[in-house]
Amino acid sequence: MIGIAKLQTGASGYDSDFNLTLSPGVINVFSEPGTATSPVVYGEVVNGVGPYEYEWEITGGDISILSPSESNTSFTASGGNVQYSEVAKLTVKDTGNGDLEVSKEINVTFAFETRN
Repeated sequence: MIGIAKLQTGASGYDSDFNLTLSPGVINVFSEPGTATSPVVYGEVVNGVGPYEYEWEITGGDISILSPSESNTSFTASGGNVQYSEVAKLTVKDTGNGDLEVSKEINVTFAFETRN
C-alpha cells in the first residue's frame, strides 16, 4: 500500500507532483518547398496514476498534428519559400488521479526554402 499512501500526500488528496515533460523542447524543421514531417515529440507523464487521456492542440492552421490523441506525435506542414511558427500544447488528464490535468507547450517551426 505504499503507492496509496504516496497518493494521499498532496494537499488535494492526490499526488501533487503530477507533471508532464516534452522531448525535445522545441521543433525546427528546415526543408525544400513541398511537404515535411517533424521528428517525434515524446510526452511523458511524471508521477501519474493512469489511465491517461491525451489531447494535442496547435495555434494557427498551417501546421497539422499527426496523432492528436496520443502521448507522442509528429507535425507536418506544406509550403514553398515560407516559414510557419506555431505553439503546440499537450494536455494530459489523469483519470486515475482525480481527473487532474497538466499541460505543456512546445514551439514548432517549419521553414521551407529553395536551396541553390
